[in-house]
Amino acid sequence: MPARPDAPTTFTHEALHDILTWLRAELLRHGEAILHVPDPDDGHALGLYPGEPGPRGTHRPLLTWTDTADLLDAHLHTPVPVPEGLRLHFRSRVTPPRDRSASRYGAGSDFQRADKLQDPHLLHDLHEAWTRANLPPDARVLSLGVNSARELDVLHLAYPGQALHVTGVDLDESALRLARDRHPQHTFRTLDVTGRDLATLGTFDAVTALSVLQSPGIVQEDLLRTLRTTVLRPGGTLILGYPNARYRGGELSYGARMLNFTRPDLSLLMRDVTAARRHLQKHGFTVYVTGKYEVLVTAVRHAT
Repeated sequence: MPARPDAPTTFTHEALHDILTWLRAELLRHGEAILHVPDPDDGHALGLYPGEPGPRGTHRPLLTWTDTADLLDAHLHTPVPVPEGLRLHFRSRVTPPRDRSASRYGAGSDFQRADKLQDPHLLHDLHEAWTRANLPPDARVLSLGVNSARELDVLHLAYPGQALHVTGVDLDESALRLARDRHPQHTFRTLDVTGRDLATLGTFDAVTALSVLQSPGIVQEDLLRTLRTTVLRPGGTLILGYPNARYRGGELSYGARMLNFTRPDLSLLMRDVTAARRHLQKHGFTVYVTGKYEVLVTAVRHAT
């Protein structure tokens, strides 16, 4: 086990680059690092911007340090006030190997432990997307890759008391059992969205597909064409989600990651979001792109 670091090091006016260099070395050597920095609240009280000099040193908001922890793949313990300002304790994350088994999204998996709706950005943006859909009282909603249907909670927050007819489809039957327990009033089916069975479900006022379109075997252009021409009713809405984060040590870590890349690379994310936006705008949809850890493409087509 790495030795614990020595007494905390105090930083006041040092450059952020130098602090990052020190932190990397400490985390590599000890697995943790403790430092004292100026209290961000002092700078906020004076209306300072990041980098401006404050009463105890360079002002940096707390966001700087939470982003630093994510950058260095570390957990930031709750900061503690000290006479020098604020005590920051970073500890290297412990992240198990990524699960690539066929059951990685099923009941009992680590995937099921994470409640994505604890992300305030996704909760707000998904609620906003459903509100933009302006669903009629008896609307039919289709959720592709519904998994355990946790995200459907937001649909009911947006339309409280409304009798919506929801169909959810997924390949994992164990996840669908969780979905049926969570929303027994809805219908859930085992179905491959890349097959021809999608058209047998009928037509819908809204279709949502969160973290689905970049899955193996799915050709985004083909699926969007099928949804647009066969599944979606006139005036219907599409809500598409593209993951831009991964859980590391139980915490959301910003940025889409490609296979065998240790750092985020947004190339595929930007390509797919741009292609979806272009495709849907070309066919008369009004398109909104929002989100942080999950990028949402909300496409609203007004009935003619």
